[in-house]
Amino acid sequence: MSEPTENSEARQLCLHCMSPNDVAANFCAHCNAPLTSYAATGPMECLYAEGMACRFAAEQPRKLIVVLGVWLIFGPATLFSLERCAVGFSQNQPLLQTIVVAILGLAMAAISLAIIWKTTRNYIARNKMESPTVG
Repeated sequence: MSEPTENSEARQLCLHCMSPNDVAANFCAHCNAPLTSYAATGPMECLYAEGMACRFAAEQPRKLIVVLGVWLIFGPATLFSLERCAVGFSQNQPLLQTIVVAILGLAMAAISLAIIWKTTRNYIARNKMESPTVG
């Protein structure tokens, strides 16, 4: 084995996507996965690392428990958002406040349903691709 020369560039591989990155990088330049312990524990960097984990769970769920977790988190959030819309119209509130609460509630419900749908769809599609065809 030859030893690296002084002018060779040292690179680190991302464990998530296997892309080469600069040695000093805290996040992968290709997929934004955390590369160092600082990226997962720094105050602001922790938010990026958690966001990457949430994106990965929604876009490439590998296990049924991930899908069930998404349903357990966003299912009640959807129901609560829709319930707030209904309660807002049933109470004697100023019209502008009722409209704002309804719009925000519907937006939150739509976002929650989109996350549930995307995660479930991706899990089912992934399982169909991985299962052998019988024939």
